[in-house]
Order: sequence, then structure tokens, then C-alpha cells
Amino acid sequence: MDRMDRDAIASYFEKQNFWPYLTREQQTLFLDQTRQADYGSGDAVLSERDNCLGAVFILKGILRISLLAEDGRQITIYRLHEGEACALAASCALSAITFDVQIDAEEDSSLLVLPTPVFSRLMEENIWLEAFAYRLTAEHFSSIMGAVERIFFMSLEQRVAAFLIDESAELHSPSIPFTQEKLAMAIGSAREAVSRILNQFAREGCVMLSRGCIRILDKNALYRKLSLN
Repeated sequence: MDRMDRDAIASYFEKQNFWPYLTREQQTLFLDQTRQADYGSGDAVLSERDNCLGAVFILKGILRISLLAEDGRQITIYRLHEGEACALAASCALSAITFDVQIDAEEDSSLLVLPTPVFSRLMEENIWLEAFAYRLTAEHFSSIMGAVERIFFMSLEQRVAAFLIDESAELHSPSIPFTQEKLAMAIGSAREAVSRILNQFAREGCVMLSRGCIRILDKNALYRKLSLN
């Protein structure tokens, strides 16, 4: 993506609901410190080793946000798309955030990033920006809780079925371009266990498996698996 000039960046932020409530000096600092960052598909935007990137605004692409387990597993909790923002990339500036997340570019992505020290300073000075940051976090908290609930209260078969249904809805397509290894990573399970479940689904006529793709053939059958106790 071509680099945005200052006027284009200003035009982008003028659409954010907190912008009119920043002082002129705060707006100037915001624009002076914001930079564009480009990531290729699969690149790590934020990792456990670097949890203070800053406030992120997505110009293009898709970001995948994952919870990190103590044993190193990643569990996908939600995705962010063009026009959305993420405050978790500045988690060290948010006292309410006490868990580790991983943020990856799911496809080629361009972001606007306000570094954490500046973001933190502006939040301290301006309650509207602080409210914006915590609102973003609160909006995705239900997704985080949903991921935790699936881990503790759903069988692996149900987790795989739920994932396939959710991904199909996200993509607006019955074809999900995921390898079995990628799906296993997304739900925080072992590849061998996920492969066993998918092969079972294929034998039952729920899905069709091909290289790098899972196609849902019978979504109602997957829904029925979610209703099983």
C-alpha cells in the first residue's frame, strides 16, 4: 500500500469519535507520532516478547488476535478488519489487561500505529481517548470469554464444529481455506486430534477435505453436534 501523507492520515482520524475532543496540541502530537506499518501474510504484529506496539488502526487487511496459553498454544479469539482498531497492541498501557495476546496478519495488512508511550500520555490527558481504548477492549471481551468457555465446556468435536461454522459465516462461504494444522492452532489443540475429528466429519458427510481447504457439506449436521451434551 502506498504511504499515506499527513493530510490523508488526518482525514482518517477525523472519522474517529474521540478526535473532536482532542485539543489542537493533542491532535498535532497524534499526527506527528503516528506511523504506517505494513505486514505480510503470516507476519507477527504483536508477540509475547513485544507487547507494547501501540494503538493500531487497520487501513487494509485482517489481523488475527489469539490468546497465549502457558504451554505455548495459541487460541484464536477474534479477527479485526479494515476500518477497525485495536487497543490490545498497547496492552502495557491498559491496567485492566492482565493476559497475553498474539496478533498476526492473516493477509497482507497496512496499519496506522500510535506508539504506546504517546498513546499512554494522551489517554492520561484526555478522558475521551481513554474511554475509546477501554470501549474497544470491552467490545472484544465477550469474544475472549467465548474462547475460554469453549476450551473448558465444549468437547473437541464441538469446538471443531463451532470453528467451522464461525469461519464459514466470517467468509460467507462453505469453503474454509485452512490446513488441518492451522485449524488445530486456531482452537488450541493437537493436529493429530483435530485430524481425527475432521476425518470423522468427512466420513459422516459433514465436510469434504482437500489440500489446504475444508468444505462444509452439511452445516445442519455440525449444528446438531453443538447441541449434544
